[in-house]
Amino acid sequence: DEAELERVFTETAGDVDAFVTSGGVSMGDYDVVKAVLSKVAEMHWMQMAIKPAKPFAFGMLRAKDGRGVPVFGLPGNPVSSMISYDLLARPASRMMMGNAEPERTKLRAIADVPLKRKRDGKEHFMRVVGHFSDDGRLHVRDSGPQGSHQLAATALANGVARVPDGDGLPAGADVEVFLLD
Repeated sequence: DEAELERVFTETAGDVDAFVTSGGVSMGDYDVVKAVLSKVAEMHWMQMAIKPAKPFAFGMLRAKDGRGVPVFGLPGNPVSSMISYDLLARPASRMMMGNAEPERTKLRAIADVPLKRKRDGKEHFMRVVGHFSDDGRLHVRDSGPQGSHQLAATALANGVARVPDGDGLPAGADVEVFLLD
């Protein structure tokens, strides 16, 4: 209900530090979040070259007291929402709280198995399971099927590997991983 959603955004803006929405930032027929935010906030709608989490929105909604309230519009797909939150909304909100280290811990890891992907012009963020080996380094393997609807692979993961565009990484390759726990 567009009118009810608009009422919630405008009436609660003075009581919150930020809005985080999930879903409705794409071009679907039922994306009322996009329609409402376009009316009540100065929004920027983006298609990022990452997978998962291509659609993302950011903007400012003016509270009645004139204060700008950040709005983070995450995709509705659960894994895409998690990745875009971790890459963009989480660091921003932690910075707003004065946290000196807003991003998750990142480490160089070794891929114990090939981290396969298809070349598509995007940077991929693969859910992985990591463990520290006797060599003192973090070793990772994918946590299962990497589709953005694959919640089991997400539940098993304790890290996310940044895999650049290309055909993936061979076993033994170094890979940047941000830790989830």
